[in-house]
Amino acid sequence: MDPPLIFLNYFVDPKRRSRHYRALLTDLGSTNYVVTDRLLPAEAPRVRIIINKTRELSTKVLGEFPHLAGICLHTTDDWMATFDRNKSSIKIQAVDTDRGTDVAEVATLLMLIGLKRLTERSRWHALRSPKRFYRQLMAPLASETIGGHNWTGASTLTAYRKRVGIVGYGLIGHQIHRQLKAFGSQVFYHHTRRFSHIIEERLGMQFLELPSMFRQCDIIFVQLPLTSTTQGLIGSQELTLAKSNLVLVNCGRAAVINKRALFRALKKKRVAFYGADVFWREPMPFWDRFRFMRNVYVTPHLSESEAGRVPHDRHVARALRTLVRAIDVDL
Repeated sequence: MDPPLIFLNYFVDPKRRSRHYRALLTDLGSTNYVVTDRLLPAEAPRVRIIINKTRELSTKVLGEFPHLAGICLHTTDDWMATFDRNKSSIKIQAVDTDRGTDVAEVATLLMLIGLKRLTERSRWHALRSPKRFYRQLMAPLASETIGGHNWTGASTLTAYRKRVGIVGYGLIGHQIHRQLKAFGSQVFYHHTRRFSHIIEERLGMQFLELPSMFRQCDIIFVQLPLTSTTQGLIGSQELTLAKSNLVLVNCGRAAVINKRALFRALKKKRVAFYGADVFWREPMPFWDRFRFMRNVYVTPHLSESEAGRVPHDRHVARALRTLVRAIDVDL
């Protein structure tokens, strides 16, 4: 008899496949389950458990797996489940932590650096005029009524009610979306698979093709993995369409954006600001020309670097163990 399957309903990097499989099975011990992310049509009846990230779980999708007993989610939020759970006996197990919150924090920080134009502040602003120099030299103690409001004379922007695009709406893209709600932003997304209108209405977002997104949005987050189809996905065509005040943030992979096209767009101010936690070569070369641009801010791949961090795969493995035990008890 063929062993039951645990189907990974998401993209798995072939270079990391074996290590990823081992990480998920680490807490199961001796088991007859087999993990796979590549499923033949004839193998669908063998699937007992689905591990899901952001692909929609509709009644139609679940109907392809007649013996499905459980779903393990990579998140605490089940926004991608659109089937009627009251009419289903399928068990759902979520992890006890959300992947992407740390990356979303870095992305939001980069957005705010761009909007507040912190990279364009000059430390020598006081020398631009005798009046400014005197005011800074003789600055009084600040109080509730006394203070040099905006003593550099800079103008800034706000994220409040801006049109924001997310390119690559996965687990991290969803966390960015959740943080944007605090700003009252109008959110658009672009993804390899468009979500159903049920999910779009549930999350309050609209789908846009890339050209339309660059033409309409004030802020764009790029959160894509690097694959043969995403490499150089954003190039001169998209960047030429961008609004002149565009704040572009990339915490996915640098090579998704054409480096030369981005440099030209930033130099000619077709893109107002580029913030990134990733670069084309890491560590960032000392003499790379992006280091010397005043409308660029690059952090040294800080995402998911917090002290004491438990790998997300371990959280998923624990949730999977709980789900397998619950299913085996019911058999």
